[in-house]
Amino acid sequence: MSDPYEQDDHRSRQFPVCEDMAFQHKVWRFERVGWYVLVLLVILTLLGLFSRGPLSSRELHCSDGSLSVEYEAFHRNGSSNAVVIRLKGQPNAVLEVELGGDWLEGFEVQALQPPPLRSAGAGQGMTLWVQADKQGQASLHLSLLGEGFGTYHSRIATAGGAVVSFNQFILP
Repeated sequence: MSDPYEQDDHRSRQFPVCEDMAFQHKVWRFERVGWYVLVLLVILTLLGLFSRGPLSSRELHCSDGSLSVEYEAFHRNGSSNAVVIRLKGQPNAVLEVELGGDWLEGFEVQALQPPPLRSAGAGQGMTLWVQADKQGQASLHLSLLGEGFGTYHSRIATAGGAVVSFNQFILP
């Protein structure tokens, strides 16, 4: 014979406390889904969805290989990220590169290494002239501070006609 005080733990009861187990099961299911979403967000954050990391790091090359760009697709407002531009041309030549698009509206250039031989404003961007080494290669390292919110389009072009276009997103 069963004890009258012994009840199934998943059935609603009135004694010793009034419980609505159907509602409790819904609450537990909602909490479980919340935990899964939280764990997924932590994993995506560690992978770089919201800033630096494998999901954010990108590298683009033009078809002839004379221009390549390494950048982060996702930025945080107020954080610094690097952009590396690599150029190939004639040995010891002066190479011209134009940085255009609306990226200067969302980013501030904090540093540019090595310093270009000369620079000039070009529409919404700038044109830089850099010295190639004995192998005809040159690279520019820019440190960008995100100062906006949303998507910013960047376009990098050389005097030889090589073009690379990409978007970067700044999160609040």
